[in-house]
Amino acid sequence: MPAKIILNPYANRWGAGKLRERVAAVLQTLDYAFDLVQTEGPGHAVTLARQAVQAGYDPIVAAGGDGTISEIVNGLLAEDDAAPVRLGLLPLGSANDYIVQLGVPLDLEAACRNLVEARYERVLDAGRVNDRAFMNDVNMAFGAQVNVEAATIKRLRGSLIYLGGVFKALRHYHLPRVTFAWDGGLVQDKPIILAYVGIGWRTGGVFHLTPDAVQDDGLLDFIYGDAMGRLQTLRLLPKTFDGSHVHAPAVFSTRCTRLDVISAEPIPVLADGEIIYRDARELHIRILPGALRVLAGPQPGVRPGVSKG
Repeated sequence: MPAKIILNPYANRWGAGKLRERVAAVLQTLDYAFDLVQTEGPGHAVTLARQAVQAGYDPIVAAGGDGTISEIVNGLLAEDDAAPVRLGLLPLGSANDYIVQLGVPLDLEAACRNLVEARYERVLDAGRVNDRAFMNDVNMAFGAQVNVEAATIKRLRGSLIYLGGVFKALRHYHLPRVTFAWDGGLVQDKPIILAYVGIGWRTGGVFHLTPDAVQDDGLLDFIYGDAMGRLQTLRLLPKTFDGSHVHAPAVFSTRCTRLDVISAEPIPVLADGEIIYRDARELHIRILPGALRVLAGPQPGVRPGVSKG
């Protein structure tokens, strides 16, 4: 059975759609057996991935960004907590966080060769937030509001979109009070600016909110930041680029297998960079150890290097 390639034309602000013919041409040159389909809107990749599993395709390849990969992961994990087939990756997104972490080449032709050779298969964790699967992260409160704001920015590209979202969110974001319960831990009615759960260690192209996260250790890396003013937030923000923010007194971090989140007021929530709630009050997050078999690159991506200390 050939591979099923699911291409999201909207990825990278419609840039991925312009690369469809090039993707097909490169794979044909490499004598790769594949069937390429294009998504038609949000959620369509979930349906296409489920159908591909039922039809026996292996691997199922995400051609897009993190949102595309996340939808396909939801299709792969629709029936069980372990994917029945392999996941392949082609970098057509803006930040490409998951692909970078796995060392898949960002050059399209090199990524196609990596896919065809399929030499580096890794067994990686995934997670669920309520009934939705995720493979990289869950971002809550201010961090999620940044992405809400970033989605309204038209003139910027790549990681600059998210940095622009930070400054827009700072203008008016309200700090919620949240209760967290995890393996042996409890914090009640805590005023926070952000909360974040990472399986991976990079998000938004430049942010390393859980810099020491390990994608196959069976654990969620969880952090939250105490409520703070705009000036304090702007001072802390640059530290998220290299992961050194985890040593700030206002930031708490731990590892766990589950996390329950109860908010006294509605908060926005992202999974893998996509808005899944704008007004969540209750979240139940858990790890799915070894849920994915992923065709990775020859070496993991390079971490920022200033996290432990």
